[in-house]
Formats: sequence, C-alpha cells, structure tokens
Amino acid sequence: YRKALPLDQAIGVVVQEAGKSFDPRIVEVLARRYVELERMAQLETIAPLKLSRELPSVNESAPLAGYEGAGAAKPARTAASSQQDAPEFLGKIAAARQEAHALFELAQSLGNSLSLDETLSVLSVRLKRVVPYDAMAVYLKRDHKLLPEFVSGDNFRLFASLEIPMGQGLSGWVAENGKPIINGNPSVEPGYLNDPAKFSTLRSALAVPLGGVNGDVIGVLALYHGERDVFTKDHLRILLAVSSKLSLTVENAVRYQQAEASATTDFLTGLPNARSLFLHLERELGRAAERHASLAVMVCDIDSFKQINDEHGHLEGNSVLKIVARSLTTACRQGDYVARMGGDEFVVVLPGVEADIVPLRIEQLKKTVADSARVETGLTISVSIGAALYPQDGSSAESILDEADRAMYKAKSASRKRAPVTPEEPAWKPVQTAIQ
Repeated sequence: YRKALPLDQAIGVVVQEAGKSFDPRIVEVLARRYVELERMAQLETIAPLKLSRELPSVNESAPLAGYEGAGAAKPARTAASSQQDAPEFLGKIAAARQEAHALFELAQSLGNSLSLDETLSVLSVRLKRVVPYDAMAVYLKRDHKLLPEFVSGDNFRLFASLEIPMGQGLSGWVAENGKPIINGNPSVEPGYLNDPAKFSTLRSALAVPLGGVNGDVIGVLALYHGERDVFTKDHLRILLAVSSKLSLTVENAVRYQQAEASATTDFLTGLPNARSLFLHLERELGRAAERHASLAVMVCDIDSFKQINDEHGHLEGNSVLKIVARSLTTACRQGDYVARMGGDEFVVVLPGVEADIVPLRIEQLKKTVADSARVETGLTISVSIGAALYPQDGSSAESILDEADRAMYKAKSASRKRAPVTPEEPAWKPVQTAIQ
C-alpha cells in the first residue's frame, strides 16, 4: 500500500482524475474549499453510530431499520464506555461462533445417512442446541395431505396421529403458500385438539416449508413451545438456513426408500416379492433353529388363471391377483408372512405351525379366497395349496420351497381328477345371480 499523500498532493491527484473517475463539478468545489473543509473536519468530533440489536416479537411494531437513532445527536464515546461494552461485544462474538459451529455440525450430519428416520433423529437433537423447542414434527406431503414422518417431544402421540389437508391449519398453510409462520397457534392444526379430552401445553409454533429440487413444497418442519411468542426472527433465520439442506436430504432419503421398496415389493399387489421372501424365510429358519420351533411354508397357485386372462383380459386377471393377495393377508395371523413369488403363485410363511394344524389352515385360506372373489368379481376362483414343514421337509429356504411347490402341484393334479374340465366348460364359473 502507498503511504498517505500530503493534502495538497492528494487534491492534485483528484483534479487530474476529474472527468475520468470523479465528477468535475464536485472536484471544482473540493479544489476551491478543501483547506476550509479539512479544518472543519478536524474541529468536529463525530460519535460512531450504533447498529440496532433489538428484534421485537412479530406481535409488536416493525423492527428499526438501518442505524439506531441516526438523526439524533450522540455524545462522544469515552474509553470507559468502550471498556464497559467490551464484555457484551465479546459475548456476542462467542455466541455467533457457537451458532456457526452448531449449524456446521448440523449440516454435516444431515448428509451422512440415507435413512430418513436416522437423519431426523439427529436433527431433533442438534437443532435444539440453537433453537429451543418442546416438540418437533416433520410432515411430508402425500396425496394432498401432510402426514407426520417424524415426531418427538411433548404431545408426540397427538402430532403422530394428524392428517393435515393442504391449506388447512398452521402447517397446511405453510405448505400451501410456501411461506414460514412464526409464533403461530399449535391448536389450529386440523385434528390436533378435536377431542375434548385432549389437552396441550404448547402455545407457540415456528414452521417453515421444505422445498424440493423442482421448487415444489415436499413437507414442513415445525417446532412447538410451551411459552407464547417465544420464537424470534433469529430462530426463524436459523431454521430457514437449516431447511434448505434438510429439504435436499429428505428428498434423497424418500427417493432411496422408494427405490428400496420397489426392489423388494411387488408393484401390483404391494406384497413382498421373491427377493424379500428368500431373505425373510432364511431369517425365520434361523430363528426356528435357535428356538427348536416348527415352521410351515405354503405355496398357493390360482387355478386356471390363464383362462381368466384369455376370457376376461389382463385387467381382470390383475384384479384377481389383488383379491387373492388381500385374501391371503386377511386370513393370516399378525406374525405370518405373505409374498408374491411371481405370476399367479403366492407363498405364505407361518412360524410355529405344527403338522396337525396345516390342513385346517389350508382350508381357511382356500375358503377366504373363494368367498372374497365371489363377492368382488362374481367369479368362482379357487387356489391349490401345498405345504412343507421345517425341519422334517428341509432346512434351507430352497429345499422348503421346492417341497411345498411339489405338494402344491400334487394338490392341483388331484383337484383336476376330482373335477375334470371340458373344453366347453372353463375352470372358473360365473356365479349365477339372476333368478332362474
């Protein structure tokens, strides 16, 4: 850097730049009066202006703009007053550093996992260090509603049961308009306090929208507190800073969940697919071996399914597959497992079922399928079911499934011998509903 020029030389440089870097009219006045102006500047002591640090609540007047009391005369600051302000000044610097460090750690942790539940659990812990709250909820938009994806803190059961239509309530308004709300009323959430027996101590809410990559709102991050008007604009600023990174993390996690589900779930019926079946069956066999328990595996096949497709089309065939999937699931216990192996073949895994119970369970499954199909389609649909047991029929997933598959084909063959089907008469029969 150059050393400061004497005043006369400095004015000479300014005069040379007139019309190039500086306005000639201003330079002319300055060249004529610079000695007088310099003397005036030396005689006058100007107190430094102080920035306003006060942020009123949203329910009060608007915050001061610019400098605090810029038009009023201020006394000159003394060394003593500067020393008194030093601790406060240093404290604010330390608080700002702590906030920046906490936000940095939070941003780093948000990208560490593709598990949405794990990510939001970390968020709930670390966000509380910079924004105090008593309850937190993350709602995701699904079919024109906001559904709670993660809830923690006070009244978590109430929040976990909410289904908020877009545009309604506090969070619904935030999602619909893409704008935050500070110090809103939590009780306006649809369904939150509809029951007179419910009571909440929460009095304030701070909610911000979560925007997707394409600009659409994918959800809402909401914080709740027991005190009124407790959230400040600083809290809002922090939450908005977090929401941008959180939005991307949530969107990536949701896509990962969808991709993972599509890899393990049958798209048509919503049941686990063959890949999921093998993984689950291996786990169940290991558990049965440890406990010396029994395990039954049943393979179910829809009789004459090809004829249904040929006569009624694939849409009707798809409907039959969905009905069979729902029927098998309905007829099973809570711990049982139903999967679609492929085509018109389903597999049911029944932990703890002994050999003497298997025939009864087979008849229950067949009856449930037939009754549901008759009510929903008007067709008589039957299934052939074969069963295999652990440990007597095999000890691995492949051997158990092979044995159950062979038993199913034996049952199908026996059924055909008992009720032969002629070319003129299909295996499935429409139920006669008209009066004869």
